[in-house]
Amino acid sequence: MQWIKTLSIMLLVGYSFSFSALAQEKTTKADSIPLFTFSAAYQLLRSTHRDFFNGPAVMITRNFGGHFKPGIGISYATDQQHHDNGLVLSNMKLLPVFANLSYDFTSHSKFEPYVEIALGYTFMKYDQGTDAIPYPNPVDHVTDRGFYAYGGFGLRYAVSKHFAPFVSAGFKGYNNSRNDLDINPHGITFQGGFRF
Repeated sequence: MQWIKTLSIMLLVGYSFSFSALAQEKTTKADSIPLFTFSAAYQLLRSTHRDFFNGPAVMITRNFGGHFKPGIGISYATDQQHHDNGLVLSNMKLLPVFANLSYDFTSHSKFEPYVEIALGYTFMKYDQGTDAIPYPNPVDHVTDRGFYAYGGFGLRYAVSKHFAPFVSAGFKGYNNSRNDLDINPHGITFQGGFRF
């Protein structure tokens, strides 16, 4: 139920920003576009091990006036229990910090389809046990880090130049490496949010 509270807060913040953005839009030139935009989203990841990771994400993007838009962001995801490589991982907390690049196909329509990639670094904490009997068995507290990667596509609806809700889908990995024994929650992710 914590994700419902987080989503509710994001919606309230989004609406308050949208009203102020609409008021500001009336006082600025019609052809001006914001130099920076802020995005807040809630993400749901279904891992290849059939577990669910979810949490909020925020990002700031620089607008250079073209189709490409670079940005930086941070997100947080958690899962109570994740099974991987014969291990039981409990209380997983993932904190990726990343650089993002999106390509907007059009900027002359209310509907704005885009593709994006993000690369960064994930900080991970979890409790690690095994599937062996007796269960539960002794637990190790693990702190780890790894290479974060995301690629996906999305669709925004430009309510105004300063407010656009969006949805997106893609594939994400929190600890990508060549070692298949590394703990790497990865899978298909969906997110919805607002750009201000």
